[in-house]
Amino acid sequence: MRPPSSASSVRPPSSASIRPPSSASARPTSSASARRPISRFSHRAPRQQSRIIPLCETLVTQLTAITPAVDPEDFHAAVEYVAKNLDSTVRPSGSTDFATIDKALKGHAQKARINAFDVLADALDQTYSKLRKHVKTHDDLDASIQLSRLPDHLKFMILLSRPPDSTTLENAEDIVQKINNPEYGKPVLTWKDILAEEPFEGQHWEGVYGLPRGSTVEGWETRSDGSTPSLSPWESESDADEAHSSSELSAIPETPPPASTTIGQTDGSQRIDPLNAYRHRQDVEELQARQYWRPDWHADTDVAWSFDLGDASSLAPSFHRALSSRVTLSIDGPSKENYRHEEDVVREVLTGLQGRRNMMFTWMHSGPNTFSFALAPTAPRLLHLTAGAQASIITTFATLATTLAHLRKFTAAIFAKASINSTPASTHARSYRRNTRTLEAFADALDVELRGFDTWCAAREESICRARGSVLSGPRLVVSLLSLEKDTQDAFGDTFAVLLAVVRGVVQKAQRASDPVIEVWTLPDLPLRTAPATVTALLLDALLAVVQERVSMGDVVTARALERVFGASAEPVWAMMHRWMRDGMPVRDGPAAIVPTQQALPEEFFVVDNEAVMLDPDFWADGFTLRGGYSDEEGEGVGALPTGVPVFLVHVAELVLSTGKVTGLMRALGMSPLFDGDATEKGGFGSGKPWMSDWRSFSALLDQPIRDQQGDGDKSRDSLSPEAAISSSENLSHVVYDELLPYSEQAHEALTKVLVEDCDLWLHLNAIEDLYLMRRGDAMSHFVDILFNRMDARQAWNDFHFMNSAFQDVVALHSPASRAARWIDPALVRFSFRAPAPAQERSVTQSVRALDGLLIEYAVPFPLTYVFGPRTTRVYSSVFALVLQVRRAKSVLERILVRGGMAGEKGRGMDAEMKLFYAVRGRLSWFVNTLLNFITTNVIHTQILKFHEVFRRAKSLDEMIRLQNEHLDKLEGRCLLQRNTAALHRAIISILDMSLHYAECFVSFAGDTTHDISRASLRALSRRTRHRSRRIRTQRRDVIGFAQAPSFLQPDPADEDTSDDDDGGGEASEGPSAYEPSFSFASGSVTVSFAEEGPAARLEKMSTELDALVRFVRRGVESLAAGTGEAAPAFGMFAFALEDWDR
Repeated sequence: MRPPSSASSVRPPSSASIRPPSSASARPTSSASARRPISRFSHRAPRQQSRIIPLCETLVTQLTAITPAVDPEDFHAAVEYVAKNLDSTVRPSGSTDFATIDKALKGHAQKARINAFDVLADALDQTYSKLRKHVKTHDDLDASIQLSRLPDHLKFMILLSRPPDSTTLENAEDIVQKINNPEYGKPVLTWKDILAEEPFEGQHWEGVYGLPRGSTVEGWETRSDGSTPSLSPWESESDADEAHSSSELSAIPETPPPASTTIGQTDGSQRIDPLNAYRHRQDVEELQARQYWRPDWHADTDVAWSFDLGDASSLAPSFHRALSSRVTLSIDGPSKENYRHEEDVVREVLTGLQGRRNMMFTWMHSGPNTFSFALAPTAPRLLHLTAGAQASIITTFATLATTLAHLRKFTAAIFAKASINSTPASTHARSYRRNTRTLEAFADALDVELRGFDTWCAAREESICRARGSVLSGPRLVVSLLSLEKDTQDAFGDTFAVLLAVVRGVVQKAQRASDPVIEVWTLPDLPLRTAPATVTALLLDALLAVVQERVSMGDVVTARALERVFGASAEPVWAMMHRWMRDGMPVRDGPAAIVPTQQALPEEFFVVDNEAVMLDPDFWADGFTLRGGYSDEEGEGVGALPTGVPVFLVHVAELVLSTGKVTGLMRALGMSPLFDGDATEKGGFGSGKPWMSDWRSFSALLDQPIRDQQGDGDKSRDSLSPEAAISSSENLSHVVYDELLPYSEQAHEALTKVLVEDCDLWLHLNAIEDLYLMRRGDAMSHFVDILFNRMDARQAWNDFHFMNSAFQDVVALHSPASRAARWIDPALVRFSFRAPAPAQERSVTQSVRALDGLLIEYAVPFPLTYVFGPRTTRVYSSVFALVLQVRRAKSVLERILVRGGMAGEKGRGMDAEMKLFYAVRGRLSWFVNTLLNFITTNVIHTQILKFHEVFRRAKSLDEMIRLQNEHLDKLEGRCLLQRNTAALHRAIISILDMSLHYAECFVSFAGDTTHDISRASLRALSRRTRHRSRRIRTQRRDVIGFAQAPSFLQPDPADEDTSDDDDGGGEASEGPSAYEPSFSFASGSVTVSFAEEGPAARLEKMSTELDALVRFVRRGVESLAAGTGEAAPAFGMFAFALEDWDR
């Protein structure tokens, strides 16, 4: 007995097994088939198409209720249409090629590597490579899957795959292990091996050439009678397909029967059931039954029931029937309505709120509600709500969807314009920038809130889907439109409505429109009508206002969302402040001009660059300033526009401005190591840390605001809540100020130290005060005497070269030999004289006003020019001129000397007149000395002491400049050089001019400034009369501006004749006829005519007007002393001194 061979089970069919067709198989065609129209199914169809035809017929019958017996033509047309759409052989475009599979598997492998599933990625790559290699090298005739269909099978397997889990990774690891370490088993018999053998040899030839099945040449009778199955599993498919009718398709079980054999084992008695291949169709139909958005979907609720109080689903159909007429019910009854479940409608509303296509909302492109969502006409209905109630609820969601849509369009427009501006194609992108960085940050913050809302909606929809699948963990979920509205309000409040109102308000003000702008997304494309800084201030002020409003209302949800948007929107301005304070002002001249970190100031920053030169003395005040607002020129009544500074930064704008200027000045002076972290413990900057490296973001500042508080003598840090910090602009300003103050103090302290130690601030200040205010008494008195001598000698005292050379000589005379020890450097001083107009030109011998044109300039080194600027020179020069005028009058009066007396009647008459001269001189000297003492002691000396005391405590350059300007104002005011004291100043100048005229009058009377009337003098005079009479007369004639000599000095007629005889001339009769320049009290002067009145009358009139002037000055000073200003005590002392005038 020959043992059975395994080859008997895998024997290929031979040609003898093919049965020839018999004549009985040729059936005659029936008459019905002859009359039947020819379709493509009458031809021989492919095997796969023949398998799907019964299924197509069943599908057509079930869907359309059309049968071949009732309407054969429509039935076969429908079957042909279905088969055409389902048959992949007719539409080969649905097939997949290997290139697509390559991309898909590579994508899965790359995704696995990204998720750190390297084992899974290696398994996919190695198995697919092995499959492709096998396909290229093998052409197996027994393969159950054709090579052309292999990509389709792989695509189907990919679609059925699930996300990888732990089991997948374990299987992948096993596959990789088997591929790397293969196990070689028993070879499998193939056709290639069979054909390679000799014919009729081997056990695989059993049962051929008429032998019974299972028999061989050796011991065929011992073999069992059986049939060998075909090596191809598709051999009997056609028979199996023909055996099943279309009615048997309904008997497909819901789940496939459990496999009785393991993988790799084959039972010869089992055949492949094609019904299992179409089991997925039932799953597809079940999925389609859940697709409520399909137009042909209908709820499984009966709408024909009458109203039942216990059944809420009967409300809407009952109302529909009650409100409709009998005729319209047949056309548009409840059965024609499109009803959906409420959870499905909630999902559609959530989809619509996210800005996606849905069944509930429709976008209006025209009409009164343009650019808004409205209830769609084809929106599905709910069974438990009437049409009005449902429309009211849906309209609320439509309003919210409209608000969200407008905000999305606005952010998209801003982002689109920002992407255009950020392209490096244009080198002048900054000048053409339409949107500010603050506006872009605001759009980004809006987008974050919108994406958060979309995430919330997606999570709600996911919860609904999980609840339907019974996989939702936690409490039960209530799904309804009212609950969705409440949850939306609880989660977001009125955030989006308020933000849209803010956007519309800002767009309206930025465009100066009279009506609100609905299309806010057109802002980037509209022409610019407002400065970028103003737009930034408008936006931040509007956001801060709505945040404070919501905080005051107790709306915590909306307030927190608006606070996040406000914080994110203020970040660009906060960053600009950081960069300005850290890098300093841009410098165009000097060594700091080439610093690469310095950039031009953005147009939206509240600091503006006026493009001044740094060496200009006015640069510190005018080079960089705060942006100001502008008025409404068109007068449209829109409202006054704010300045370019946001309201919460108004109190810190000056601090930020000064800190940036200080930092820039320090960098220009070469002190950048202090800011770059290279210095150690210098200027209060810490060691090694870069300048402002611990800067906090604005959002962090709002989250953890800290404010300085003054306790019992020590400073404490008080932490405020974010709501309290932003509840008012004052609190927020305090928080921002406390955050910036330490940086500002450090910068100012460093600059102050540089000015005092490196720039010799006090040295130059003392030199200026010694020069202008004549605090250097010996040197300045010597210099003044030189000027007065030139004036008395009637020489050019105001010559530029003379004044400067004389001052240098005086400094050299009164200073040590060492140049460094001198009290002032004369090379820094320059005297000049501004010549007045010809109509205003006065002689220095006639009026002290001729000294008003004197100007002294002191060249202080940079950057002290910011402290001692042009105004310092002008004010100090005016004070110097006033003191010089007073000292000139005092000098002229002190040069007049009256001695002795005369006997006799004539002597007694002349003595009386000389007493009158002496009295007027005493009164003038008293007032001049009182005025000079007040100016030098109560004004200059006192004010300098106070100024030095406060100036030493100055901690910043701005404070120094402020104190210096206040000091100059006080000097001007106390010296009566301001406009409000102009009348008093004119009166004082008139008194000083009267002193000069008194001296001229005395010289014309006495012939010299010194008049000695003692007996010895008279005897000497009588002896020299004949020789000196001509000189005296000539001297009297040469006096400028005075009338002829007084009559009592002229000799009697008898004496005149004697004199004429002795002198041989009559020059006494040729007295000069010149007149003194007249000046009235109303204009600050006195009117005197020496040609018309005698000396006694003239002196009396001069004394009268002097008394009136002094009394006028005293009344004015008393009014100033009665004031409440700081200068009142000083004027009180002057008024008290003037009270002695009447004694």
